[in-house]
Amino acid sequence: MTAYRLIPLLLLALLAGCRLPLSPDLKHEGASVEDFNMELEYQVWLPDGYHTEPERTYPVLVWFHGGGENELGWGRQGRIGEIVNKRVRRNELQPFIVVSPSAGAFTPIFRTYERLLIDYLLPEVRKKYRANDVTVAFGHSMGGLSALMVALRNPGLFKAVVAASPFVFDTTPWDTPEQKQAYEEKYGDGFLQQYRYQIKTEFNTREQYDQWAPFSLIRAMDGPPGFELLLTVGEKDPLGLYSHVTHLHEVMLEHKLTHEWRVQNGVGHGTVEDPYLMDWLNERAHE
Repeated sequence: MTAYRLIPLLLLALLAGCRLPLSPDLKHEGASVEDFNMELEYQVWLPDGYHTEPERTYPVLVWFHGGGENELGWGRQGRIGEIVNKRVRRNELQPFIVVSPSAGAFTPIFRTYERLLIDYLLPEVRKKYRANDVTVAFGHSMGGLSALMVALRNPGLFKAVVAASPFVFDTTPWDTPEQKQAYEEKYGDGFLQQYRYQIKTEFNTREQYDQWAPFSLIRAMDGPPGFELLLTVGEKDPLGLYSHVTHLHEVMLEHKLTHEWRVQNGVGHGTVEDPYLMDWLNERAHE
């Protein structure tokens, strides 16, 4: 059982209904990278015209999927990949080479998976495909957590990052009972017991955990993050994330981490379809 497996079986059942068939309009190629007996599956989604415009190069968009999905999530019918592709065809967005890694349905990209992404996967993509020097990232839910962890730990890896409804909590299993109670009273107790349990199974000490937790990484920063950031959440998130992500925004302000903050009023957990997010990322993905 891995850390951050935050979503209970009821939510898993709900998410299973979202596993739509793949879009026939999106071209993709799959593979995996492996080291230390750990495997990172991935798909590369190629833009329209990739094979007919051999001199053209493209920015790389790393898509971090949410809990319950996998490396195919970008290409589901009616979802983010199709929406983006239609906008590209209307010349509203530039085309991207999209890379979607997966360590498992409920495992974020951290620890060895982070090294597989940075040391093997992204170099392999740049070697095999016509990518230019720009890399951006977009993560939703668990993927928003992945995007934040990878970006904060590796300044300069991404030029810009969108973190949509990330699973972030400012609490640990090493907090005192009084600290835990105060946090739950202020921000809600949605997934906190399960979160703390999973953290304790993965990390032996708070010091180890602090090397990965977004709140800890932000508080330890001593300079600019090295990338532009857009943080967004739905006001009516049914998973209770609104208060926790708002708290993350406030901690970012306190520690002078420049970012754009966007609350999606009346929106639940499905914050990825707001066209502004890709508009924002598109503007920052030019060489």
